[in-house]
Amino acid sequence: MMRILVNAIPLTGLLTGISRYVRQLYQEIETFPDVEVFYFDGKRVHSRMPDQAAPEKWIRDTATIWKLPAPIVFTIRSLFWLKYEWMLRRVCRGGRFDLYHETGFLPAALEEIPTVYTMHDLSLSRYRHTHPLERVWFNDVFFPRRIRYAAHLLTVSQFVRSEIIEALHLPATRITAIHHAPAPLFQPRSVEAIRMARERFGICGDYLLFVGSLEPRKNLHLLIQALRNSSIRPMLVLAGWEGWGDKGWLESVAGTELEKRIVLTGYVDDETLACLYSGASAFVYPSLYEGFGLPILEAMACGCPVICSNVASMPEAAGDAALLIDPVDAGGLIEAIERVLTDEVLRARMIESGFAHAKAFSWRNTAEATRDVFQRIIAEFRFSHAHLRI
Repeated sequence: MMRILVNAIPLTGLLTGISRYVRQLYQEIETFPDVEVFYFDGKRVHSRMPDQAAPEKWIRDTATIWKLPAPIVFTIRSLFWLKYEWMLRRVCRGGRFDLYHETGFLPAALEEIPTVYTMHDLSLSRYRHTHPLERVWFNDVFFPRRIRYAAHLLTVSQFVRSEIIEALHLPATRITAIHHAPAPLFQPRSVEAIRMARERFGICGDYLLFVGSLEPRKNLHLLIQALRNSSIRPMLVLAGWEGWGDKGWLESVAGTELEKRIVLTGYVDDETLACLYSGASAFVYPSLYEGFGLPILEAMACGCPVICSNVASMPEAAGDAALLIDPVDAGGLIEAIERVLTDEVLRARMIESGFAHAKAFSWRNTAEATRDVFQRIIAEFRFSHAHLRI
């Protein structure tokens, strides 16, 4: 029996990004008869996966914290992390666990058992200006001092794996890329379910959909520019919490005709999200940088044509099933949108290829590949420590 201890703090936030990865992964791993999973929240160990946060409260609390000066938030975050590490070392003494899976921003200072660290991307170094300042400071201070504690790194795409090898000068054997997958609930919804979602948000006619936090790296100003200059007039639905950073792209449409065509849903649950994917004329993802780009696969699994950037990991996530655009070329994005919304043959082909592409990814495969890495790292750790004792 392999006993895995997991950093469960991401599970207590919104069901986005890292939280979705950890939840989907461990829902599968928990079904393996040879694995026992425990969740550490910084205070105590639990045998049950913690519940997701209430979205309204989490968003309100986060907004309150971010109103504080960056040095204060950095200090709070640093002290919390140091206490987390101290508590983690305490619970790992005595041989109760075989491996620690670090699912957050950086590895913990832990030597009692091996650590496998999932590094989702390098945006905190490659796109520093798109993150809150206190988060960048925290990464600058702690990451160089903590990366040595990771016995092995998992990442979510071959693109990020190559970046890590180049940037951190780590041997390729120390890093494994394992793709994400769309959750099983992402599949086409009924006409009635789509109608109800439309009515809830006041969506009329054709609409484009974006899903994600409304933060600088998502490059939403390009999407606004494309819609302003396009000859067609679809609505734009932005589904995701407010995030952080400048919202000049939104302020620029105030009082214009375009403002009436933009719908901000805020954070929505997965059922609502599946309905929005299913009803959209196209999913548009002009992001500047992604570690993987899971919404691309979620949209395809719901039968929604995808337009996404041709940079970073997004071509890897999209395969041949999407229209790829240059994320700095508004003209190219306009052309892609107009093609998808006016060419029915193209739309049908993209929907069919999207279904086939999304089916090639599964959380079961992700979980099995992750378990294999865990088993290997545990065996290597035991072998090396047996030789040290000799």
